[in-house]
Amino acid sequence: MLHRCFVLGCVLPLNIANLGVTGAFPVNDPLYWQQAPYLEAVNVTGAWRRLHASGVVRKSVTVALIETGAQMDHPDLVANLVEGYNVIDGSHNTDDIVGHGTAMAGILGATINNKVGMAGVMDLVNIMPISAVGLQTPQTLSAGIDYVINNREAKGIQFILFPFNYDVIEPYLADQFKRADQAGILIIVTAGNLGKDITTEKRYPCALTEQFSSVLCVAATEQSEMKLTYSANFADYVDVAAPGLRIMATGLYNTYKPVPGSSASSAIVAGVVAMLYSLDPTLSPADIKKIIKETSKKGLTDHTGKVVFPFGLVDAEKAVAKLIQG
Repeated sequence: MLHRCFVLGCVLPLNIANLGVTGAFPVNDPLYWQQAPYLEAVNVTGAWRRLHASGVVRKSVTVALIETGAQMDHPDLVANLVEGYNVIDGSHNTDDIVGHGTAMAGILGATINNKVGMAGVMDLVNIMPISAVGLQTPQTLSAGIDYVINNREAKGIQFILFPFNYDVIEPYLADQFKRADQAGILIIVTAGNLGKDITTEKRYPCALTEQFSSVLCVAATEQSEMKLTYSANFADYVDVAAPGLRIMATGLYNTYKPVPGSSASSAIVAGVVAMLYSLDPTLSPADIKKIIKETSKKGLTDHTGKVVFPFGLVDAEKAVAKLIQG
């Protein structure tokens, strides 16, 4: 049962400080023109307008990004990054030396309307890097999930973005996903980029959607078309898809670059999920998955346009409207 106190008539008095900056449109970030085709394809801009027009008071959302860290002083990220954790040495040094984590952070939450660089999907977001410093082994990734579970309450962590996948999953890593499920922590994962049907030759942790309602798996589509990229993996256990081709991202040394793949797609979906949690932080992982899947645009095909999938393309505006309308 979804909690329904989101409509304007049942929220606290309008608090401009909590509205974020999504409503100011058109976006003034100079690279936005390169983002517009795919953000508009999944109705992110429509979600921004609806959130602003509704006047609903929202709360900031903390996302644990289990990755290579992030460039903590990047001008487009610094406002939305919070202290994280390094699973290699137990410190709070999460500076990125690889760049993948920095890219994911930007797609999810680069500062919107700051006249710098690009726009992230979500404004009221605190991105907590959980860094494996370039050594993303099952052991270090498992340690990252363990840290989030153990520190969720103290750090106010709402959900995890975990943009990795394997052909097998080690038992100790699977156990951490089970623990997260029992703790009610949503984990967004990727379908992968081998261009194959993964129904039989499964990819993990994506295939854990068959076991846990807390795992949300994302596949990659073309920028603005209703079809997967040629390299996108697919299976009926995939939950949703999002653009994963030429997705603008923040880079190391204060740079920007387009990136491909289902990891980028998962960061877009993470931004939409953060919108939902900003409206109601009490939603369960099952609630989130239900909204994301039910509001997705159906008719998605493989890259040839011949095979139609049961999962759809994420629709940010419809997902947000589901909560605002009650």
